[in-house]
Amino acid sequence: MEKTFFQLLKLAVGTGSAPETPLSAQEWIEVLELAEKQKLTGILLGAAEVLPAASKPPRPLLMQWIGRTHQIERMNQAVNKEAVRVSEFFARKGMRSMILKGQGVAQLYPHPLRRMPGDIDIWLEGSRKEIIRLARETDPKAEVVYHHVDMELSKVCEVEVHTTPSWMFNPLTNYRLQALCRQWKRNGFGQETTLEGTDGSVRVPEGEMNRVFLVLHAYRHLLSEGVGLRQLMDIFYVFRQETSPEERARTARQWRALQMTDFAAAVMWVLETIFGLERKYMPVSPSERRGRRLLEEIMRAGNFGQFDPRLSRERMQTDGGRFSTSLKRMWGFVHDYPQEVCWAPFFKIWHYGWRKMKN
Repeated sequence: MEKTFFQLLKLAVGTGSAPETPLSAQEWIEVLELAEKQKLTGILLGAAEVLPAASKPPRPLLMQWIGRTHQIERMNQAVNKEAVRVSEFFARKGMRSMILKGQGVAQLYPHPLRRMPGDIDIWLEGSRKEIIRLARETDPKAEVVYHHVDMELSKVCEVEVHTTPSWMFNPLTNYRLQALCRQWKRNGFGQETTLEGTDGSVRVPEGEMNRVFLVLHAYRHLLSEGVGLRQLMDIFYVFRQETSPEERARTARQWRALQMTDFAAAVMWVLETIFGLERKYMPVSPSERRGRRLLEEIMRAGNFGQFDPRLSRERMQTDGGRFSTSLKRMWGFVHDYPQEVCWAPFFKIWHYGWRKMKN
């Protein structure tokens, strides 16, 4: 059924054709179960809409599917309004902000409101010290980790206030990444856009930042808890944008500096195989071996590893359980990405002590 699911995904994004044989009612149910597992239910409706009448799902199932998609659209409208509200909140405090991934990336989709929303990740332009001070003034119980602060800012969704977009375990590549983040700030700190269903504007990353950051974000999730097709579809739409050979070469150089070319090549294979991304858009050539491994992990674990049988939710409730479980998971990728995996234990031990001092 995965093969049919992938074919319908290509149809939904406009890079493939319809299945030759109409699906049975049970097959449609199985396809929708996969779509829900990967948080792509609203996106996949685009495939059903362009199918001939004889190939569409049974009407009761289709009506249920449309209802679920309308629910996703309403959720997006609420999260979009919150993103604007939170951005305006920090603007009144004197800090520019940028909405990372999520609602900003959704604007690249043909139907932005059909992308399943998550939390709001907002990067503030100030220093870590200034951001932590502001967070504690707003929420004395704010929890600080290396790259963000968790604050009680919204009743609609979780909000992560970023001091930096991301991090890496390897100290050399993390140093390079943080230097790149400072460069993104100096280059204008993103661009303004209007989120669908809102009147206000927010800042979002420009294409160059998204090409590096979103692939890195998927890398982080693969090594920690799992990555889903929803995140890979975000990357697909970012790379589907027209770029010059110089821009693609620059992205490839940035990946090399961060020692993540191998992972980027795996991502390119998944984008080509599952979503039909043409090679002319790719900064590096696809890696089939690593790409197959990545796709296997995606389909096994689901969105953010929520369906991964290897992750014990009970063990993840304690610091020691999270530490041992995450290292065990990461060690399975040591042959593919040793430059990051081998540094993980040292970073995690340091970060544990760092958090104790900050909180």
